[in-house]
Amino acid sequence: MSRFRQSAFCLALCCLLFLVAGFLDAQTVNSSLAAIVADKTGAVIPNAKITLTNNASGDTRRTTTNSEGYFAITGIFPGSYSVTVEAPGFSTYKVDRIAFNPGDVRTLPNIILEVGTTGTEVKVTDVLEQITPVDSGEKSVVITTQQLQNVAVVSRSAAEFIKIVPGMTPTSVGVDNRPGWNGENMGINGNGDGGKQSAVGNYSANGTPPGALDITSDGAYTADPGCNCATPVNPNPDMISEFKIQTSNFAAENYKGPVVISTITKSGGRDFHGMGYMFARHYSMNANDAYNNQLGIAKPANKYYFPGGNIGGPVLIPGTGFNKNRDKLFFFAGYEYFKQTLDTGVLKAIVPTTAMRGGDFSDQAYLNAIGKYFGAAGADIASKYPSRRVPVDPGMASLLKLAPSRIWIPPVLARATTGLRF
Repeated sequence: MSRFRQSAFCLALCCLLFLVAGFLDAQTVNSSLAAIVADKTGAVIPNAKITLTNNASGDTRRTTTNSEGYFAITGIFPGSYSVTVEAPGFSTYKVDRIAFNPGDVRTLPNIILEVGTTGTEVKVTDVLEQITPVDSGEKSVVITTQQLQNVAVVSRSAAEFIKIVPGMTPTSVGVDNRPGWNGENMGINGNGDGGKQSAVGNYSANGTPPGALDITSDGAYTADPGCNCATPVNPNPDMISEFKIQTSNFAAENYKGPVVISTITKSGGRDFHGMGYMFARHYSMNANDAYNNQLGIAKPANKYYFPGGNIGGPVLIPGTGFNKNRDKLFFFAGYEYFKQTLDTGVLKAIVPTTAMRGGDFSDQAYLNAIGKYFGAAGADIASKYPSRRVPVDPGMASLLKLAPSRIWIPPVLARATTGLRF
């Protein structure tokens, strides 16, 4: 019975692996590699063995050259790889550290094999991490893992990294001449009481409208499709391996835009690796705004705490030989908790008086006091109902009973509301 359960468990894992592989192939983040293998005279070499090895996990992909010396490998997940070329009578050719970014179509220069004996190896130790695409007219910038670790950001959204990309300009709010979104507040809303909470809708790329920006995670769009103004899922700087910004002329699989930010989640490798951290910011360390100082308003009492961690590695099943070489199945998981206390200042609101609930809008003094919130509705009521008494539908009268009769002011805001009457 134990052996049966063990076999069933392994079968289930295999099925899961096939499902995940099928899902990944359906995304737009995979890359491809192609080249022609020839000798010194330029004669192509058919049936040469090509091995593509993932440097992190050790898993391999194999193919051979065709009769014209050409080979191509598709469906390559972003990461660092090595390529080995072998053919009888020729020295082994190896290229280390080829970096694949999301959607790359990489064509290596013609691979020239030297005539040699078995065991001789020609090794190319380095290749440019970024290349100018020759099979696409896209204009793009890639921020690598090293850059993600070395560039400081305010909060916990990797979308902040667009601030260091040429051509990306934050849009301002009103006449304040300050960025609408500076990365400080995290949230799933585009515009909350705590301020702007997403890069989407608040950055312009080379003069394009702010609404032209879109963010994807592993090929899935994370922006709110209703307004394209918020990101329910924010890319985490410690859980992504790459950050790519495409600003024009990209491939058709990116059907939104014209500015697309693509993020790729980290993956597990041959060895277990992980991290734990705690990011914190407290208002006591901040200086107050000069305008607030002029008005005698205290600085916002904002507090941010972001504990989290992640772990990745090979999937091993104790007591079995499954994945014993650590090159078949891997995992990566991460979690981060957001705890934010946002001081939104004074939030203005109005409630109907007891008379208004009954349709009596004759209190002109109150209407004048709330004029800028009430808008043209007051004048419209006066023109239609000279007596300022409006018939109220019975259903609406029942709903108005649910509205609060007064506004509660938290004690922390009491000092800022002195002299205001609600």
